[in-house]
Amino acid sequence: MSKRRGIIMTAIGAGVTYLMRNKQARDKLFSTVSGMMKSSNSSHASKTRPRVEVK
Repeated sequence: MSKRRGIIMTAIGAGVTYLMRNKQARDKLFSTVSGMMKSSNSSHASKTRPRVEVK
C-alpha cells in the first residue's frame, strides 16, 4: 500500500469513527446528503423530456 493510500484510508477511518461517536454531526451529514439527493432528483426530473407512448 502506498503512503498516500494509507493516509487516505486513515482519514476515512477517522471520519467514520467521528461520525459514529457524534450523533449531531451524523444527523447533520445525513440531512445535507438527503437534501442534495432531493434537489438532484428534482433538477433531473425537470430536464427530462416527457414520455410519449406510441400505440
